[in-house]
Amino acid sequence: MHESAAEKTRSIETPEGAFTVRLILDDLGSIYPGMIRYTVEVLHGSETVYTYAVNSYESARPDSPIDTRKVAEIVFFRLAHDVASRPHAYTRPRFFTRPLPGSGTSDVVILQGSPRRFGNSARIASWCDDEAARAGLSSRVLFLQDMDIRTCIGCYTCYNYGYCPVDDDMPGIIRALESASVIVVCTPVYTSTVPAGLKAVIDRCQWLHAREKVLGREVHARGLLVAVAGRRGTDPFVCVTRVVDAFMENLGILPAGPVLIGDLDRVRDVGKIEGSEGDVRAALRALLAPRDEG
Repeated sequence: MHESAAEKTRSIETPEGAFTVRLILDDLGSIYPGMIRYTVEVLHGSETVYTYAVNSYESARPDSPIDTRKVAEIVFFRLAHDVASRPHAYTRPRFFTRPLPGSGTSDVVILQGSPRRFGNSARIASWCDDEAARAGLSSRVLFLQDMDIRTCIGCYTCYNYGYCPVDDDMPGIIRALESASVIVVCTPVYTSTVPAGLKAVIDRCQWLHAREKVLGREVHARGLLVAVAGRRGTDPFVCVTRVVDAFMENLGILPAGPVLIGDLDRVRDVGKIEGSEGDVRAALRALLAPRDEG
Protein backbone atom coordinates (compact mmCIF):
# COMPACT_ATOMS: atom_id res chain seq x y z
CA MET A 1 0.00 0.00 0.00
CA HIS A 2 2.88 2.33 0.84
CA GLU A 3 6.60 2.10 1.47
CA SER A 4 8.24 2.63 4.88
CA ALA A 5 11.86 3.34 5.65
CA ALA A 6 13.74 3.96 8.90
CA GLU A 7 15.40 7.36 8.56
CA LYS A 8 17.06 7.63 11.97
CA THR A 9 17.48 5.30 14.94
CA ARG A 10 18.93 5.92 18.40
CA SER A 11 19.44 3.30 21.11
CA ILE A 12 19.36 4.45 24.73
CA GLU A 13 20.35 2.40 27.79
CA THR A 14 18.70 3.51 31.03
CA PRO A 15 18.03 2.12 34.53
CA GLU A 16 14.51 1.38 33.26
CA GLY A 17 15.85 -0.79 30.46
CA ALA A 18 16.75 -0.39 26.79
CA PHE A 19 14.88 2.12 24.63
CA THR A 20 14.94 2.76 20.90
CA VAL A 21 13.81 5.99 19.27
CA ARG A 22 13.31 5.82 15.54
CA LEU A 23 12.13 8.13 12.79
CA ILE A 24 10.20 6.36 10.02
CA LEU A 25 9.29 7.74 6.62
CA ASP A 26 6.13 6.47 4.90
CA ASP A 27 5.50 7.29 1.26
CA LEU A 28 1.73 7.81 1.05
CA GLY A 29 1.80 9.02 -2.54
CA SER A 30 -0.65 6.29 -3.51
CA ILE A 31 -3.25 8.07 -1.33
CA TYR A 32 -2.48 11.70 -2.22
CA PRO A 33 0.21 12.90 -4.64
CA GLY A 34 3.41 13.67 -2.81
CA MET A 35 2.11 12.83 0.66
CA ILE A 36 4.91 11.83 3.01
CA ARG A 37 4.33 10.85 6.64
CA TYR A 38 7.05 10.93 9.29
CA THR A 39 6.46 8.88 12.42
CA VAL A 40 8.65 9.04 15.52
CA GLU A 41 8.35 5.92 17.69
CA VAL A 42 9.68 5.18 21.14
CA LEU A 43 10.16 1.49 21.92
CA HIS A 44 10.76 0.09 25.40
CA GLY A 45 12.43 -3.16 24.54
CA SER A 46 10.26 -4.42 21.68
CA GLU A 47 7.06 -2.63 22.80
CA THR A 48 6.02 0.66 21.19
CA VAL A 49 5.17 3.03 24.04
CA TYR A 50 4.83 6.40 22.26
CA THR A 51 4.29 7.70 18.74
CA TYR A 52 4.22 11.09 17.07
CA ALA A 53 3.34 11.55 13.40
CA VAL A 54 3.20 14.44 10.97
CA ASN A 55 2.55 14.46 7.22
CA SER A 56 3.44 16.82 4.41
CA TYR A 57 -0.19 17.76 3.70
CA GLU A 58 -0.48 19.39 7.12
CA SER A 59 1.85 22.11 5.89
CA ALA A 60 0.96 22.01 2.21
CA ARG A 61 0.44 25.76 1.74
CA PRO A 62 3.18 27.37 -0.36
CA ASP A 63 3.59 30.12 2.26
CA SER A 64 3.80 27.73 5.21
CA PRO A 65 6.96 28.17 7.32
CA ILE A 66 6.73 24.52 8.41
CA ASP A 67 9.13 21.97 6.93
CA THR A 68 7.61 18.57 7.73
CA ARG A 69 10.91 16.72 7.80
CA LYS A 70 12.52 19.30 10.07
CA VAL A 71 9.57 19.10 12.46
CA ALA A 72 9.92 15.31 12.60
CA GLU A 73 13.68 15.55 13.18
CA ILE A 74 13.21 18.07 16.00
CA VAL A 75 10.69 15.74 17.66
CA PHE A 76 13.07 12.80 17.19
CA PHE A 77 15.97 14.54 18.95
CA ARG A 78 13.77 15.98 21.71
CA LEU A 79 12.21 12.59 22.40
CA ALA A 80 15.62 10.94 22.49
CA HIS A 81 16.73 13.53 25.07
CA ASP A 82 13.53 13.16 27.07
CA VAL A 83 13.74 9.36 27.16
CA ALA A 84 17.32 9.55 28.40
CA SER A 85 16.42 12.20 31.01
CA ARG A 86 13.26 10.58 32.43
CA PRO A 87 12.90 7.02 31.16
CA HIS A 88 10.26 6.23 33.82
CA ALA A 89 7.77 8.32 31.82
CA TYR A 90 8.07 5.93 28.88
CA THR A 91 7.71 2.54 30.56
CA ARG A 92 3.98 2.32 29.78
CA PRO A 93 2.23 2.89 26.42
CA ARG A 94 0.80 6.37 25.85
CA PHE A 95 -1.24 6.79 22.70
CA PHE A 96 -3.42 9.71 21.74
CA THR A 97 -6.39 8.28 19.90
CA ARG A 98 -10.18 8.22 19.78
CA PRO A 99 -11.35 4.61 19.61
CA LEU A 100 -14.62 3.96 17.86
CA PRO A 101 -17.54 2.81 20.02
CA GLY A 102 -17.92 -0.92 20.40
CA SER A 103 -21.66 -0.85 19.73
CA GLY A 104 -23.93 0.80 17.18
CA THR A 105 -23.44 -1.57 14.24
CA SER A 106 -26.25 -2.58 11.88
CA ASP A 107 -26.63 -4.39 8.58
CA VAL A 108 -28.32 -1.36 7.02
CA VAL A 109 -27.34 2.22 7.90
CA ILE A 110 -29.62 5.03 6.73
CA LEU A 111 -28.26 8.59 6.68
CA GLN A 112 -31.28 10.88 6.99
CA GLY A 113 -29.84 14.13 5.72
CA SER A 114 -32.77 16.50 6.06
CA PRO A 115 -32.95 18.92 9.01
CA ARG A 116 -36.71 18.33 9.06
CA ARG A 117 -37.34 15.54 11.56
CA PHE A 118 -40.70 14.59 10.04
CA GLY A 119 -40.21 15.68 6.43
CA ASN A 120 -40.26 13.66 3.22
CA SER A 121 -36.70 12.36 3.59
CA ALA A 122 -37.51 11.13 7.09
CA ARG A 123 -40.57 9.33 5.75
CA ILE A 124 -38.45 7.67 3.06
CA ALA A 125 -35.94 6.67 5.73
CA SER A 126 -38.78 4.97 7.63
CA TRP A 127 -39.71 2.98 4.50
CA CYS A 128 -36.10 1.82 4.23
CA ASP A 129 -35.98 0.96 7.91
CA ASP A 130 -39.15 -1.09 7.57
CA GLU A 131 -37.92 -2.85 4.43
CA ALA A 132 -34.73 -3.91 6.20
CA ALA A 133 -36.82 -5.33 9.06
CA ARG A 134 -38.96 -7.26 6.58
CA ALA A 135 -35.76 -8.81 5.22
CA GLY A 136 -34.79 -9.87 8.74
CA LEU A 137 -31.86 -7.46 8.92
CA SER A 138 -30.88 -4.96 11.59
CA SER A 139 -31.07 -1.31 10.57
CA ARG A 140 -30.39 2.10 12.02
CA VAL A 141 -31.57 5.53 10.93
CA LEU A 142 -29.07 8.27 11.75
CA PHE A 143 -30.94 11.56 12.08
CA LEU A 144 -27.99 13.82 11.39
CA GLN A 145 -29.74 17.02 12.46
CA ASP A 146 -29.99 15.60 16.01
CA MET A 147 -26.25 14.94 16.20
CA ASP A 148 -23.26 17.15 16.94
CA ILE A 149 -21.31 17.01 13.67
CA ARG A 150 -18.67 19.65 13.15
CA THR A 151 -17.09 20.59 9.87
CA CYS A 152 -13.85 19.08 8.62
CA ILE A 153 -10.92 21.39 9.41
CA GLY A 154 -8.57 19.91 6.81
CA CYS A 155 -5.87 19.05 9.34
CA TYR A 156 -5.03 15.66 7.75
CA THR A 157 -4.37 14.20 11.21
CA CYS A 158 -6.46 11.18 10.23
CA TYR A 159 -3.73 10.18 7.76
CA ASN A 160 -1.22 10.10 10.62
CA TYR A 161 -3.06 8.00 13.17
CA GLY A 162 -6.31 6.79 11.59
CA TYR A 163 -8.47 8.93 13.86
CA CYS A 164 -9.96 12.43 13.83
CA PRO A 165 -9.14 14.89 16.65
CA VAL A 166 -12.45 16.77 16.35
CA ASP A 167 -14.56 15.97 19.42
CA ASP A 168 -18.17 15.33 18.42
CA ASP A 169 -20.58 12.50 17.50
CA MET A 170 -18.74 11.41 14.37
CA PRO A 171 -17.11 8.26 15.85
CA GLY A 172 -20.52 6.56 16.04
CA ILE A 173 -21.20 7.34 12.39
CA ILE A 174 -17.80 6.03 11.31
CA ARG A 175 -18.37 2.85 13.29
CA ALA A 176 -21.81 2.36 11.72
CA LEU A 177 -20.64 2.97 8.15
CA GLU A 178 -17.55 0.81 8.53
CA SER A 179 -19.60 -2.22 9.58
CA ALA A 180 -22.68 -1.85 7.35
CA SER A 181 -23.49 -4.03 4.36
CA VAL A 182 -25.88 -1.46 2.86
CA ILE A 183 -25.72 2.33 3.22
CA VAL A 184 -28.72 4.46 2.22
CA VAL A 185 -28.54 8.23 1.83
CA CYS A 186 -31.94 9.96 2.09
CA THR A 187 -31.76 13.64 1.27
CA PRO A 188 -33.69 16.60 -0.07
CA VAL A 189 -32.21 18.95 -2.63
CA TYR A 190 -31.05 22.19 -0.99
CA THR A 191 -29.81 24.88 -3.40
CA SER A 192 -29.13 22.14 -5.98
CA THR A 193 -27.03 20.06 -3.57
CA VAL A 194 -27.28 18.25 -0.23
CA PRO A 195 -28.09 20.00 3.09
CA ALA A 196 -25.20 21.33 5.15
CA GLY A 197 -25.46 18.67 7.87
CA LEU A 198 -25.17 15.82 5.39
CA LYS A 199 -22.33 17.56 3.56
CA ALA A 200 -20.46 17.91 6.86
CA VAL A 201 -20.74 14.15 7.40
CA ILE A 202 -19.57 13.47 3.84
CA ASP A 203 -16.53 15.70 4.35
CA ARG A 204 -15.72 14.20 7.74
CA CYS A 205 -15.77 10.73 6.18
CA GLN A 206 -12.24 11.52 5.04
CA TRP A 207 -11.56 9.97 8.44
CA LEU A 208 -13.05 6.72 7.16
CA HIS A 209 -11.06 7.09 3.92
CA ALA A 210 -7.91 7.40 6.03
CA ARG A 211 -8.84 4.33 8.07
CA GLU A 212 -9.22 2.41 4.83
CA LYS A 213 -5.97 3.61 3.29
CA VAL A 214 -3.77 3.77 6.40
CA LEU A 215 -5.22 1.02 8.61
CA GLY A 216 -6.72 -1.25 5.95
CA ARG A 217 -10.25 -1.04 7.44
CA GLU A 218 -12.21 -1.50 4.22
CA VAL A 219 -15.89 -0.71 3.81
CA HIS A 220 -17.75 -3.63 2.24
CA ALA A 221 -21.07 -2.01 1.47
CA ARG A 222 -23.47 -1.32 -1.32
CA GLY A 223 -25.11 2.08 -1.49
CA LEU A 224 -28.39 3.69 -2.45
CA LEU A 225 -29.31 7.34 -2.89
CA VAL A 226 -32.93 8.41 -2.47
CA ALA A 227 -33.39 12.13 -3.11
CA VAL A 228 -36.41 14.41 -3.22
CA ALA A 229 -36.76 17.81 -4.89
CA GLY A 230 -39.41 20.47 -5.16
CA ARG A 231 -39.14 20.87 -8.93
CA ARG A 232 -39.95 18.39 -11.64
CA GLY A 233 -37.46 16.71 -13.95
CA THR A 234 -33.90 15.53 -13.54
CA ASP A 235 -32.10 18.90 -13.47
CA PRO A 236 -32.53 19.51 -9.70
CA PHE A 237 -30.70 16.25 -8.96
CA VAL A 238 -27.54 16.75 -11.04
CA CYS A 239 -25.35 18.08 -8.22
CA VAL A 240 -26.84 15.85 -5.51
CA THR A 241 -26.11 12.67 -7.45
CA ARG A 242 -22.56 13.80 -8.20
CA VAL A 243 -21.86 14.64 -4.55
CA VAL A 244 -23.23 11.36 -3.21
CA ASP A 245 -21.58 9.33 -5.98
CA ALA A 246 -18.24 10.96 -5.11
CA PHE A 247 -18.82 10.17 -1.43
CA MET A 248 -19.46 6.52 -2.18
CA GLU A 249 -16.62 6.22 -4.69
CA ASN A 250 -14.17 7.71 -2.20
CA LEU A 251 -15.04 4.99 0.32
CA GLY A 252 -15.33 2.11 -2.13
CA ILE A 253 -19.10 1.79 -1.68
CA LEU A 254 -20.79 0.18 -4.70
CA PRO A 255 -23.75 2.41 -5.64
CA ALA A 256 -27.02 1.22 -7.13
CA GLY A 257 -29.11 3.38 -9.42
CA PRO A 258 -30.60 6.28 -7.43
CA VAL A 259 -34.28 6.83 -6.74
CA LEU A 260 -35.09 10.47 -7.56
CA ILE A 261 -38.49 11.91 -6.69
CA GLY A 262 -39.45 15.41 -7.81
CA ASP A 263 -42.48 17.73 -7.96
CA LEU A 264 -42.82 18.03 -4.18
CA ASP A 265 -43.34 21.79 -4.27
CA ARG A 266 -46.72 20.95 -5.79
CA VAL A 267 -47.56 17.62 -4.16
CA ARG A 268 -45.91 18.31 -0.77
CA ASP A 269 -46.25 14.74 0.54
CA VAL A 270 -43.97 12.08 -0.99
CA GLY A 271 -46.45 9.41 0.06
CA LYS A 272 -48.99 10.88 -2.37
CA ILE A 273 -46.74 10.45 -5.39
CA GLU A 274 -47.91 7.28 -7.05
CA GLY A 275 -45.32 4.52 -7.03
CA SER A 276 -42.75 6.40 -4.92
CA GLU A 277 -42.90 4.11 -1.90
CA GLY A 278 -42.84 1.01 -4.10
CA ASP A 279 -39.83 2.30 -6.03
CA VAL A 280 -37.87 3.01 -2.84
CA ARG A 281 -38.69 -0.35 -1.32
CA ALA A 282 -37.91 -2.24 -4.52
CA ALA A 283 -34.54 -0.48 -4.91
CA LEU A 284 -33.53 -1.33 -1.36
CA ARG A 285 -34.91 -4.86 -1.57
CA ALA A 286 -32.65 -5.51 -4.56
CA LEU A 287 -29.63 -4.51 -2.46
CA LEU A 288 -30.70 -6.61 0.49
CA ALA A 289 -30.94 -9.78 -1.59
CA PRO A 290 -28.00 -12.19 -1.13
CA ARG A 291 -25.16 -11.56 -3.56
CA ASP A 292 -24.58 -14.04 -6.36
CA GLU A 293 -21.08 -15.33 -5.62
CA GLY A 294 -20.98 -17.26 -8.89
